[in-house]
Amino acid sequence: MKTSSVKKVETFLFLTGFVSILGQIVLLRELNITFRGIELVYTLAFSAWLVGTALGVSVGKRNYAPPDSRIIILFLLIGLLFPLDLFFIRNLHILFGGIAGSYLPFGKQIISMFTALLPVSIIAGILFQWVAKRYVASAKTLAGAYAIESLGGLIGGGVSSLLIMAGLQNFEITLICSIVCLAAFVINIDSTQYRYIASFILLVLVTGSLFYNKSMDNWMTSEGYGRKVESIDTPYNRITIASSHNQVSIFDDNALSYETETFEAEEFVQLASLQSVNPDHVLVLGGGFKGIIEQFITLPVAKIDYVEYNRKMYWFIKDHLPEKLKNSLSSEKVNIIFEDPRLYLGKKIRYDIILSGMPEPASGQNSRFYTKEFFEEISSCLNKKGIFAFNLPSSENFWTPALQKRNASIYKSLKAVFKDIVVLPGTSNIFIASNDLLIKDPVILSERLRSRKIQNKLVTPEYINYIYKNDRFNEISGLLNDSTAAINTDIKPICYQYTLTIWFSKFFPGAEQWDFILTKVMQTPLSKMLLGFLIFILILVGRKWKTFRRSFIVFIAGFQGMVLEIILLLNYQMHNGILFQNIGILIMGFMLGLASGAWIVNKFIKMYTGFLLITSSIIIYLIFGVLINVGNINTFFITLISLVISGFLTSGIFAFASRFKVADQKKIISPLYSADLLGGVAGSVLANFIFVPVLGFGTAAQFMAFPSLLLYFFL
Repeated sequence: MKTSSVKKVETFLFLTGFVSILGQIVLLRELNITFRGIELVYTLAFSAWLVGTALGVSVGKRNYAPPDSRIIILFLLIGLLFPLDLFFIRNLHILFGGIAGSYLPFGKQIISMFTALLPVSIIAGILFQWVAKRYVASAKTLAGAYAIESLGGLIGGGVSSLLIMAGLQNFEITLICSIVCLAAFVINIDSTQYRYIASFILLVLVTGSLFYNKSMDNWMTSEGYGRKVESIDTPYNRITIASSHNQVSIFDDNALSYETETFEAEEFVQLASLQSVNPDHVLVLGGGFKGIIEQFITLPVAKIDYVEYNRKMYWFIKDHLPEKLKNSLSSEKVNIIFEDPRLYLGKKIRYDIILSGMPEPASGQNSRFYTKEFFEEISSCLNKKGIFAFNLPSSENFWTPALQKRNASIYKSLKAVFKDIVVLPGTSNIFIASNDLLIKDPVILSERLRSRKIQNKLVTPEYINYIYKNDRFNEISGLLNDSTAAINTDIKPICYQYTLTIWFSKFFPGAEQWDFILTKVMQTPLSKMLLGFLIFILILVGRKWKTFRRSFIVFIAGFQGMVLEIILLLNYQMHNGILFQNIGILIMGFMLGLASGAWIVNKFIKMYTGFLLITSSIIIYLIFGVLINVGNINTFFITLISLVISGFLTSGIFAFASRFKVADQKKIISPLYSADLLGGVAGSVLANFIFVPVLGFGTAAQFMAFPSLLLYFFL
């Protein structure tokens, strides 16, 4: 193959990685939004993408090397599918018979998810397979193709972070994906004249998309709300505003977050603040636009510090709020600070009242605001008789076992820090904590309310008496203290698992007992013996089947790489906050490790290379576990280096398996790349729902050394 042709194929490989990662990020964000921000859905969607890519890599004849024209057709097809797929995802509830604001049945969620992702991910898999075959046909290697594609993924991930930080909407990024695919067509044109014509057409399409993308984006988002809406994508979520007359509803990733006619803010702020005799300096962590600030304005407080982590969301919502709420946020008493709440607490400023308006712990991102360590940071920022309170969506009359465990896990974490705790019943439970004794006598609290001369609509002396004297007040205390739930901590966020069980139980009532059954089964001697027997059979059979041996090595490498990536990112997020731009750069670090590992190992293939990589992985995973447990992997730089190392080991093992004693590179493209992707699927699911919540970050990292030990038997 000519040098120019090789360069063209390398460009195709780079664009394949670039478009796949950029498009994947956009579509997964859309699915996460459509299914109301549930992190389980994101993980399942990511797995569906990897499965589709694996299927695409596996189809077709192994020795088929397609011409450039067919590769271009795939680029054009995938470029067309991206915006169509985005429109399809935004209308899933309508297409699958759902009701706006509710969940689709779980089966329909899975079907709709795979329907949305399989076509585009299968084409992405075929695209890599075809371009990689063209590459190895020029006396190159699969490892080299993997390195170039990973480099494209590295740049694609970086560009996605920059575009989101720059304020571009998902739809706009989708159009950029399509334009890049069209650019591949332009690159393939040999005639200079026709290339100029194609470039002009491409320029016209780009210009047109800039003029009409906002109206098209709003039109697609409006479907299903039934009212005039405006929507904006932020680095953390999609915020949609629906308004009718003076009522404003705010949707966070399609889930109703707040509506202006509710009394929730009044109940939360007034009941919590009654525990403080004379609150002067107040801190609000998130959610201030939900009426919390307006309620504090009615109290005799001198200063309100309001910490909001999502600047873009705040300004967008404020512009749409009723005048009364908007004016409260502009009060001279209010000091608005745009910063991650946990980072702000590190300043150790003292307050009389701290109220947390953070979302419930339905994700690893939000669980960090309900851990023992977070409560310790809160305690260090309170005055001697200071009050801390937060709201937790619950059930007023009946707690399922999973809901009881979730609430008890948070309660026990709170109890490990504060001297006294009161939990008030309702559709949302109000947790109030202090290092001084709290008042539980409604007569005293009612007198304090009268002395403040506040005209509340809900919180009256009669309501206070009802809250503190009804049967649920004492019943809740018993449920929380009697529960066997574990404490929720930074390095072992078990509360996240309980919350996911609650979500699962909406569709499968038996899910309440899954974690109990799994724990009991895994602890029995029979299960351990069975696991040992299966490993023995795996080694015995696998060593005699060469193709399986290589695929198994790559599967384990992909599995470990995904688990370590998730652990390191969540651990960094726990320590440093939800800084999206940093998370994006960290993911680029992992991709850099993938590209460099494949490239370097591809150049130095020896018998001992495999032993060296496996031994290194065992040592490094054990070291990672120890350093995470003692809190030494917490800064941006150390986390970045750790991710580069993890990516290097993952792709290094892939490169070794694809090169050592391989006569025909074409024959191993499909099985090895498919194994790598399927390993990533397994790692993603197990890391999010078993390893991290059950074992914790450090122990889960150390556990990854065990699969590496198995690899010695497959060399």
